[in-house]
Amino acid sequence: MEHPLSSLQCFNNVENIIPIASGLSSECYQVFADNQTFFAKRIASTNEVGIALHAATHGISPHVVYHDKNWLINQFVVGENLALASLALNRKITVALSLMAQCHQFKAKPSLLSPKRIVDDLINHDFYSTHEKLALSRTAEQLIAQLTLSKHLVCCHGDLNFSNVIIDQNKHYLVDFECTHTAPAEYDLAMFIAVNNLNHSQLATIVEDYNKHSWLAVDQALVKHFLHFCYFINALWYHQAYQKTKLAQFSQLEQQQWQYISHLTD
Repeated sequence: MEHPLSSLQCFNNVENIIPIASGLSSECYQVFADNQTFFAKRIASTNEVGIALHAATHGISPHVVYHDKNWLINQFVVGENLALASLALNRKITVALSLMAQCHQFKAKPSLLSPKRIVDDLINHDFYSTHEKLALSRTAEQLIAQLTLSKHLVCCHGDLNFSNVIIDQNKHYLVDFECTHTAPAEYDLAMFIAVNNLNHSQLATIVEDYNKHSWLAVDQALVKHFLHFCYFINALWYHQAYQKTKLAQFSQLEQQQWQYISHLTD
C-alpha cells in the first residue's frame, strides 16, 4: 500500500520513506524525494503549523516546505540533537534557554494554556478507575489553584526537551511545536526542567541564565508551582504511553516524575 506521504503535491518523485523512531510520541519520517531529503511530521495540534512557520521565518527552525491538515514537511537538517551532543550540561542549558527566549519573543499567539483541559484529557481513559480519576482530579485542582495564568504570557514551546534542539554545525534549531501554547514564561521554564530531568535545585541558576536572554522578570516561586504541575502531567502522560505500548521505558519515566514531586515537597 502506498504511503500517504507519497501522494503529497510537494513531491514529484518519492524514492524512499523511513520512519524516525527517536521521539517518544510523534509520527515522523525522513523522506527522500526529488534528489532532496525532507522531514515529515504528522500534525498533532492546531497550533503546530502556525508556530513552525513563524519559527522558520525567524531562523530558529528548519524551512517549512509544505503543510496541510495532516502533514508538516520541513527541510531535513543533518545534525545531532542536543541530548546526544558531547557538550557540558550547562552549555546545553544555555543553548536551549537562548532558543526558548527567542520563541517567547514571537508575536504569534497560539491557543491559551488550559491546565484543566490538559489534565482532563490525560485522566479520561478506561485504565483509570472512577476512584483513581477522582483522586487525580482533586490533586490537579490543588496544583492548578497555585498557578497564575495572567502574567508574562508568551509563546511557549511547551516541550523544550534537549532532543527537540538540533545542532547543524554552529546553528541551533528548535523543532516540534505540537505542545505550543500561550502561557506564562514560567511554565516553559518549569517544563524544561521537568522533561530534561534537571535537578530542581538548579532552578535559580536556570532562571538566571534565562534572564540573560530575556527582558522578563521571572517569578521563581511561580516556576516552582508550575514545576509541581509539570511533573504531575508528565507522570500521567508517561502512564498513558505505557498503557498503550507496555514499554518499560515509559513506566520508568512515570515513576521518575512522581519521585521528583516527592523531592520537591520535602
